[in-house]
Amino acid sequence: MSQIYVRKLEHPTPVQLDLVVNILIRAYAGDIAEQVFTGGDPALADLVWRSMIKAGVHSGVLYVASTEPESINAIGLWFPPGQLLYATPDQLALGFSDLLARLSPEHLNWFLNDFSAKTRELKARIFGPTLERDTWYANCIATDPSCQSRGLASAIINHVIAEAAETKSVVALGTQTEKNATFYRNRGFVEHGRLDADTPWGCFTGNIFIHQSNVQPDASRNL
Repeated sequence: MSQIYVRKLEHPTPVQLDLVVNILIRAYAGDIAEQVFTGGDPALADLVWRSMIKAGVHSGVLYVASTEPESINAIGLWFPPGQLLYATPDQLALGFSDLLARLSPEHLNWFLNDFSAKTRELKARIFGPTLERDTWYANCIATDPSCQSRGLASAIINHVIAEAAETKSVVALGTQTEKNATFYRNRGFVEHGRLDADTPWGCFTGNIFIHQSNVQPDASRNL
């Protein structure tokens, strides 16, 4: 098996940012999650992922992995304890506000007041009032389709689990496909909640998974 290199990408160059965004576009092409974020407009996919990655570089941690030291074939965007995606005006100004402005009024209303509200309710039920902010939470993990099944995403996840263990922090993530759910179960994650939301593109099934390695008895009361 080839050696896998995992590193933090703290200050991506424009070329590296484009590469990361294009990996996400290819990996999520046709995925219902991308349709929910774009309102079914594939022209907005670049803005969706670019705004998310830029917000993550600002307040979270962007990990990349490859079989070559300086290449990028897989990415994992994580928010460590104390940070959340799109939780500050600075993050919103990095492209997410522009995305919302380009959605139709009907989709924007549904996205903010229906879908996002249900997602927040699910997380509050699972994590309680503070635990999500106390976790290492992955907002997206993706491998370029041409490089899948090589252990790249697993290497990123293992790296984060090891880092979280230093502070005994919980590691959590969400997914919306059974294929990915199986992938995470095989890596020590346990499903703690599920959202089935009707969308214009069918049923969105969102699962919240928590890795069991650092779950403490006092932190698991809501899990």
